[in-house]
Amino acid sequence: MGFDLLSLGSQGVLTAQRQLNTTGHNISNVNTEGYSRQSVEQRSNDSAYWSANQWGQGVHAAAVRRNYDKFAVNELNIATSSLSHAATRNSQLTMLDDMMSHSAKKIPENMNEFYGAVKGLTDSPSDMGARKVVLEKSRLVSAGLNDINTALQAQEMDTTVEIDATLTRMNDIGHEIVDIHKALLKSQSVDNDLLDRHQRLINELSEFTQVSINQRDDGLYNVIIGSGHTLVSGLHSSELRTVPGVPDHQKRRLALVEGKALKPIDNDDIRGKLGAMFEFRDKTLGQARDELGRLAAGFAMSINDLQRQGYDLSGNVGSDIFVDFNSEDIARDRVIKSPDSTADMKVYIGDLSKLKIGDYQLKYDGSQYTLVDPDKNTMSVAPSGTPPTISVDGLNIQLDTGLAAGERVIIRPVRQAAGQIGVTMEDSAKIAAQSYVSSKSQLTGQGDLKILQPGAQQEFQVAISPDASQFAVLDMKGNILLSPQSYPPNTPVNVNGTVFELTGGAAPEDIFSVSLVPADGENGNLIRMQKLQTQKMMDGGRSSLIDVYEGLNTDLGVQKASFVRLEDVSRVEHDAASGRVAEISGVNLDEEAANMMKFQHAYMASSRIMTAANETFETLLNATR
Repeated sequence: MGFDLLSLGSQGVLTAQRQLNTTGHNISNVNTEGYSRQSVEQRSNDSAYWSANQWGQGVHAAAVRRNYDKFAVNELNIATSSLSHAATRNSQLTMLDDMMSHSAKKIPENMNEFYGAVKGLTDSPSDMGARKVVLEKSRLVSAGLNDINTALQAQEMDTTVEIDATLTRMNDIGHEIVDIHKALLKSQSVDNDLLDRHQRLINELSEFTQVSINQRDDGLYNVIIGSGHTLVSGLHSSELRTVPGVPDHQKRRLALVEGKALKPIDNDDIRGKLGAMFEFRDKTLGQARDELGRLAAGFAMSINDLQRQGYDLSGNVGSDIFVDFNSEDIARDRVIKSPDSTADMKVYIGDLSKLKIGDYQLKYDGSQYTLVDPDKNTMSVAPSGTPPTISVDGLNIQLDTGLAAGERVIIRPVRQAAGQIGVTMEDSAKIAAQSYVSSKSQLTGQGDLKILQPGAQQEFQVAISPDASQFAVLDMKGNILLSPQSYPPNTPVNVNGTVFELTGGAAPEDIFSVSLVPADGENGNLIRMQKLQTQKMMDGGRSSLIDVYEGLNTDLGVQKASFVRLEDVSRVEHDAASGRVAEISGVNLDEEAANMMKFQHAYMASSRIMTAANETFETLLNATR
């Protein structure tokens, strides 16, 4: 009987000791990040049959269980990824919004100062000092656009460096998880502390991207990122890296190296901080550079167009003030193709009002060209004319040498424009103050007349009918040179060798007075330049150049406000998911203190059993003496 009591007591002491050790372990790790509370699973020993009865034989510690809920942890991982994505996007947009509110704010200010200088020159078109001011303000506009474009390019480069650093850490996490898997295989039982380290790595990984975990039959895990890309499979870890884009080698894209195979990953498949960085680089910064480029191209081209429609101080046709955005070099730079491509293409801007931002993709399957516009609309296009040209959204895509079968190119009409704009005019006397459309014109509508080719007819008038359905060409004495025609004309108009283009939008009874004779003191072109400040020349006649800038600011502000709200919502969801995990896996010091007392009492009681067994045994020995 004494032996049985001794066995029961010793088993009780050992079991209580293990409970106390585990409770102490929990208390010691109360501040350890990612630690999951452990508890001892206590079971009674198998009973023994004796004297027609089953007799209990004490207790033992069966296992140390880790308090862990897979579904709660998965929910936390998803919430962590969403919060990291929203917080990173909010931070990026805040930084960009600050840049646009301070550095880029000079752009509209410089443009308005340019128009103010033009207004000052209007009063005295022959004043060389006023002409030099106009040229200097032109340089300020160019410099401001160049500076903000350089800053945005630097942000792209910094983001790319940050992406590479993030991928390095993600790859390191993958290797560390594999090391834990190897240790788990060597362990003779479930190692709860190793599993906690495993979970901490998963938690960190979920900040960078969306993560899901699948347990394998061998007890190890598959770690899947994004929408189904395996980073870790048991004892094997794949490598994440960036590779040159196709066809744009400068814009590196994400790929997963699996053995000897390279698997490209769509950037949209990745969430978390990594996905936010790709979105910022490819979408937000691209949008900002495109809009500023559209502003630069619209400003420079509209001024240059007016320069070609008048005479300078020497009586010569005006020359460009700014870089020609339809030069062959710039037109060719708008096409992004693979280094081994033999295609020779140029993209010219024909209509500013139709100009869009974003990327166009032109593909050739061997028999048919397909164009995907920035809105993801797909259309079949057929080049026409000599050289073959495709016209879309105000662009003329000239194919001097077409694409090879299966080849794809990207067309970016204005991405580089804010960095390309510059003043080419050195002599302010070449500013064309006099316009072909003279100050004698009587105009109230939005129509415009542009001389395409000067000819024998040096002076004439274009009169719009009372119902604005027709136009006629008259000489300066009112004699008809061209009988009434439908307005607006579909083709250029030829009057005695002088060819002009007449656009729609003129008001009834508007009169365009045209003079191709140089004259001193004329300021018609300067007046037309002033009107560009408020003229709705962009977005199909809905926006002025300043509106384009303000529209970009507004859109960035809306995106920022959206991610501020999204971050708040994500934080609430993350805190709720974190609370659920803490309820299951977290260490409660009050609960552990109560357990400590409970198991201490159990230890003492079991020790008393052993004492009773010893006393009983000694009594039996003494009785036999």
